[in-house]
This record gives sequence, C-alpha cells and structure tokens, in this order.
Amino acid sequence: MMKKRLFLVACFMALVGLVSSPVYAHYLWLTVDNYNPSPGQEIAINIGWGHKFPRDGQPRAKMVRKMTLFLVNPQGKKIPLTIKAKGEKGVEPIRVKLKTKGTYLAVLAVGTFVSKTIEGYFYQPKNELKNVLESFWYEPVAKAIINVGAPGGNIYKKQLGYPFEIVPLENPMNIKEGDMLPVSCVLNGKPSKAWIYATYAGFSKLRNTFAWTTRTDKKGIARVKILKKGLWLIKTSNVIPYKDTSKADSYKFISTLTFKNK
Repeated sequence: MMKKRLFLVACFMALVGLVSSPVYAHYLWLTVDNYNPSPGQEIAINIGWGHKFPRDGQPRAKMVRKMTLFLVNPQGKKIPLTIKAKGEKGVEPIRVKLKTKGTYLAVLAVGTFVSKTIEGYFYQPKNELKNVLESFWYEPVAKAIINVGAPGGNIYKKQLGYPFEIVPLENPMNIKEGDMLPVSCVLNGKPSKAWIYATYAGFSKLRNTFAWTTRTDKKGIARVKILKKGLWLIKTSNVIPYKDTSKADSYKFISTLTFKNK
C-alpha cells in the first residue's frame, strides 16, 4: 500500500511539474520607449527576460545569438533588425525610425533545445549530453504593437506562422480603461485552450504576479480586462510532447504581447 501511495504521489508531482512549468519558465518580452511615435521619430526597443514585468534580468550572450528580431510594417513587409549583445549578459537597445503611418508589429523569436543536467543547463538536445534530468524544445515568441501616428491596418491580427501564438483581435490602443481586449491563442494553426495571464507596469514587483488571469474558450478566445491605462503584458504558454523523444521530452511554447492603450 505504501509503495502504491508513493507511486501515486510521484505521478501527481510529475503532472504538476508538467502543468506548471510553462508558467514559471523564463520568458521574453519586448518593451518600446514610445508605442505611439510620430512618423520618422526614433524609438528604442528593449528585450525583457525573466519573471518580473517590465524589468527583470537580462539574457546571456548565448541566448541573444539565437534570437531573431524584426518589424512587420502596415503593409505586411518584414524588416529585419540587428540585436547586439551587451557583454556576456544583456542587450543593447534597438533603435529604429518608423516613417510610415499605421500599426506595426515588433517580433522577437527564439528556437533552441534546452537540457537540464546534474551539471546545469545546456542549449543542446539530450542525445548529445549525459545525466539529463529534463530536455525540451524552447520556443518563446514576443510581440509588441506600435502605432505610428493613428492606428491603421490590421497587421496586429497577423498570424506569423509560429507553432504557438497569441493574437489580439482588436488594436489595444483603441481599448479604453475598463473594457475587454479579446485575444486568440493558436497552436499549430488551430484554436488552442490555454491560460492567459496579463499585468500592467507598476502592478507588482513580485515574480510571476499578474493582474488578470483567464482561460480561452472552445474557440481559443479569451478576454482580458484592461484595468487601467498604460503599459501592458499578456502572456500564455503551452506544453506538448516532443516528436522525437531521443532529443527532447517536450515542446515548451511561450507567447507574450506588449502594448500601451490610451
């Protein structure tokens, strides 16, 4: 009986770890010093990393080298941006001038194996390492919505082809304080059930602490109440089994969205 109980406890803890790990994994986000610049005005895009919004830790150079950053302009054209590491830990602000009026997306993405061993973490699949405790394909995608002049176009709704994405269904700049912002979660091109966590700058200095928590419905849609004006982060995540268990145990997807509303 005791062995059976211990087995059930172990299974429960493993399940809890599987469910909760995406919530507490490090995640990426983008912040912009001006989400509503005038045409031609220079803005600075910064990369956030950790668990406390809007500022926490900084990614290491090894992670920075795996990052891809680009803009999608109101016409849907991708504009690559260069990321420069700041020593062994940190990132230089990315400065850019947006000349065309309308709504842009800034998009940051990473795709890498992460394996935890008894000696620490490595950006390698588990079949290349020894004494692996956990291994997963880590794929965070961070978006920021920038409105140059007045909002224009529907580029903020664009699905970018990543396995897991959060997609706003309305331009957040047009959402007033106290109203709901509908968002959609998509997993491999289909609506996905997922928990949605949202917070605003200044809400809390504690890790993994959010002002609003909800869940998507059967259509993969959730509604986030915009409790106040200012800088917001919406975050969601998903975990599914990895296709080749010799390389990793799971996929860990994290998607974030930042914006400012008036």
